[in-house]
Parts: sequence; structure tokens; C-alpha cells
Amino acid sequence: MFTRSVEGSPYKEVKVESTFEGRISSLVALIGDADACSEWAEGCENSYFYERISESEAYIYTHNNLPFPVKDRDVLAHVKWTQDSRSKAVEMLSVATTDILEPIPGRVRLTEAKTTWRFEPLGKGQVKVINQTHMDPGSSLPGWITNMLLVDTPFQTMKAFKAEALEPKYADVSVPFITEP
Repeated sequence: MFTRSVEGSPYKEVKVESTFEGRISSLVALIGDADACSEWAEGCENSYFYERISESEAYIYTHNNLPFPVKDRDVLAHVKWTQDSRSKAVEMLSVATTDILEPIPGRVRLTEAKTTWRFEPLGKGQVKVINQTHMDPGSSLPGWITNMLLVDTPFQTMKAFKAEALEPKYADVSVPFITEP
């Protein structure tokens, strides 16, 4: 796990890397299964497709349940998937949107959040998985305190993601816009 400062932000960007055994389509299918968010994404209470634009682009709503006294967070993210035709690496870019969905009482809407997932084939059934996130959690806490709290979440998410990706329902799934290496 790595962190780095982001110019103009008191909050750090967090990057987690791991190597998985499996197919890229399985990993993409797991992230694309909005209903499964609560099974692997730390703090995710629920998630759903707000609007599907195409097989590789959508708006996805996510509600994160946080412990009292912190207010729950939510985000409506514009999600796009791309695949490099030569390397077969796949990348998902998720960026928080504003002014599309009305705020929900009792939740703080994330308006500045960017997440990427990258799956790089390594050969012999191995995939390098990289998750990178930078967000403004809309917190009144100082940046240095929030930064301490934000580091554990991506680590726990990657750990649970790895376990969930092994579930049989993702083993042989086919994703229309993915070409396996």
C-alpha cells in the first residue's frame, strides 16, 4: 500500500497493489456486480446502477455506512471501462458526479472522488491488480486525522475483493467488452 500527497488537497491518494490468480473478466464482473458491493468493498451498505449507458459505461450509486457519530457517505459515480488492445490490460475509471441526483437526507454526498482499478495480465493465469483512490470525504476533521483513517479502508477492500473474486459465480463469466489475453 502506498500513499501520496495530491496538490491542492489535504487528503492523500491511496494505492493498493496485489497479484491474483484468475481471469480479467472475472475481476471486471465482480466490480460490475453492483449488488455485490457490500460483500467486498469496505463500508459499502448498498450499490446499484443508476443509469447504464453501455456495457462499459454507467452511473453507479453507492451508499457507505459509517460508524456513529460520522454521517454516512454516498456517491453517484460515472464509471468507464477501457481495455488496451495490445497489452489486454483493463482499466476502470470512476469519478464522482454532481448535480445529477438529489442529496439524500442523513448522508454526505461525495463530490470529489476518483477511483481507478487496473488489471494487468502477467501470464500463467496471474493478474496484477491496482486500486487507486483519492477523495475529499466531506469531513470537518483535519486532513491529517482523516488520512490516518482512510488508509485501512483500501487495504481491507482489496483483501475482501480477492476473496470474493474466487466465488464460483465469477469463475467462467464472460464480459462483452473484454478480450482475455
